[in-house]
Amino acid sequence: MAIKSLQEILRDILKEGRKSPGEWKTISAPTPDRFGSDLLLFHPATGPIFQVRAYEKNPFQMTGMGTRITQNVDEDFLKLIENKKSSGNLGILDLNYRIIREAIKEGTKLDQIFLNALRGTKNQGIDFLNLGDAFESKKQRPLPMLSDSQKKLDKEYKRLLKREGKTSMYG
Repeated sequence: MAIKSLQEILRDILKEGRKSPGEWKTISAPTPDRFGSDLLLFHPATGPIFQVRAYEKNPFQMTGMGTRITQNVDEDFLKLIENKKSSGNLGILDLNYRIIREAIKEGTKLDQIFLNALRGTKNQGIDFLNLGDAFESKKQRPLPMLSDSQKKLDKEYKRLLKREGKTSMYG
């Protein structure tokens, strides 16, 4: 599976999320270097499992990448989370400022744009998908390496940090 930019992989997750809405799960854990977060996103019944690795570049920008690591969820994987308590909900919010601006120029009030996004009735620049439950793991690498895709993601993420000059928590 290909390594994709953060925006590309989130679009793939949104697309899959619309096919099987609700009941998605996510496990978040710190990256091995503790600069960012590892997210494993999956639907227990329909699969697939996505892994997203990202860090906060500045207070307004996340950067990272991700990949689909498997097509289906197996029983061993589900056992890893069955005894954990949910730490919240998972949702993805995709904003398109150009479309929002156009909707406002056409006379739509911002609160109506938000309501339309939450109801899923009309995309006016805010696309929101409530996927399901989130779980938090304090340990690094909440999953053993399952696939070559994860190994490739790990390698590419390290390259990204090096290119960005990210050598310390504050660097």
